[in-house]
Amino acid sequence: MNTLKIIKVFFPLTIIPLFLLLNNCGSRSEYGEANDYEKLGAELIPESTPPEILSVSPTDNSTFNSPATTISVTFSETISTSSITTNTNDTTCSGSFQLSSDNFSTCIQMSAAPTSSDNDSTFTATPAANLSGGTTHKLRITTSAQDNSSNSLASTYTTNGFTTTPSGTGTITGAAKYDNGTAFSGVAVSFSIYGSKLDTDSTSGSDGNFNRASIDLGIYTLEYSKTNYKTATQTATLETNNQTLTVPTQTMISNDCNGGNISGIIKNAVTSAAISGAAISVREGLNTRSGSTVSGKTDTTNGSGAFTLSSMEAGSYTIEATKDGLITAYIDAISCSGISGKNANMSTELAVGDMRIVLSWDSSEDFDSHLEIPCNSSTSTCTGSDKNDKSHLWYNINHDDNVTYTDVSTADYHDWGSGVYVTLDQDNQDSADGPETITIGKVQSGDYRYHVHSFSEKGESNSTNLADNETVVYVYYDVNKSRTFNVPSAAGNLWTVFDYNKDSGFSTLNTMADEDTQGDVDDH
Repeated sequence: MNTLKIIKVFFPLTIIPLFLLLNNCGSRSEYGEANDYEKLGAELIPESTPPEILSVSPTDNSTFNSPATTISVTFSETISTSSITTNTNDTTCSGSFQLSSDNFSTCIQMSAAPTSSDNDSTFTATPAANLSGGTTHKLRITTSAQDNSSNSLASTYTTNGFTTTPSGTGTITGAAKYDNGTAFSGVAVSFSIYGSKLDTDSTSGSDGNFNRASIDLGIYTLEYSKTNYKTATQTATLETNNQTLTVPTQTMISNDCNGGNISGIIKNAVTSAAISGAAISVREGLNTRSGSTVSGKTDTTNGSGAFTLSSMEAGSYTIEATKDGLITAYIDAISCSGISGKNANMSTELAVGDMRIVLSWDSSEDFDSHLEIPCNSSTSTCTGSDKNDKSHLWYNINHDDNVTYTDVSTADYHDWGSGVYVTLDQDNQDSADGPETITIGKVQSGDYRYHVHSFSEKGESNSTNLADNETVVYVYYDVNKSRTFNVPSAAGNLWTVFDYNKDSGFSTLNTMADEDTQGDVDDH
């Protein structure tokens, strides 16, 4: 028993000095700090994983980037700063960081060596002069780029490129209104292009309208302000020389607004079937389709296609709906105390050469789509694009063959070959919000013209129903490209929206008129 007691007393005293001895041995050596493996003569295995590129800015395949943009690349790990070099003296393609607009026959001269940030994982360079407008620039990072263990990129990295905004000028026009729908005069509208504010503001007139002419093409932020009202923003892109761009009418909401839930339903633009599983997120400002989303405000559509963004602050927002295989949909929403019925219609991705036109609005009015189709005289089905031929697609054709919107096909129009068709997929007569959907298979040569007619107001002049109900046209084409057309803030029961030619692209018309007879819409 005495022996056992001695062990119990002295055993802990034996462990403590041993622990201290081992701990001391593991902290330093005569060569400085070292671990036990080094003290025992073992060599460390050097890190051998090659670095990767996580992202570039401007993003690959992006368009309408500022000619004054800077270029950056972010790696997966810390990079040796000495290995990131560029051409600063001339336009030769030298160094590991290269930017070119001619597939690297020459390279853009940079103002200085790339600067590092984020623990030497991000490198940014500024061109010595503004980049050429309307030009695609590719970024190339060579295998000379190395991490601090001398590991190079596995292979040279080359982007598809980003495109700068073309040169030219255009006009942005829009309107401001009170939340009761009446015109709001005296609202100040400021314009910033790529973050730089223009010298003077515009002001909405007695009709609520404003415009800013002869401004450079590019991506603008519009800021609406008025005492006692919440400041609101929109994003707008002027794309082509002499373009007049109509932005969504901005409803101004009082500082007293408290916000609430924003809800809606997502459906298929062709079948009206509910789309479940669509991811919903939201950004501040109307027509804001890039940049940071509002933190914590997301949802996923349920089996009925419904979503709710809970407890949203009062303001203007762009809701984004995404799902694999579908083209991303965007919904503008202005909320004072919450708002429902912010619905959207998503389209499947399209084949190259196909087009889908989706009309939507926020009321129970009956609005109709009208498409003028290029006439193919070789088939003797029409003699020109006017009211006397069969090239005008609308909900009730009223020709000798009595074709209706449920049965419009190749045989009724043009024999363009297998798989070619023009159909009115949906005509929404009895429910609010639309959609009215037209699909064009294999867009043909010639000019298409698209109109929106207020069937509900066909016998009235100077109606503002189209303008008052947030009427908007979405065009999807070439797989997943899209264009949005907002109705002008003007009177008229007929909105002639755009022309389209597959060789020259879109031509925005945005004219308002009055037409009593549906069959005569194509006279405009």
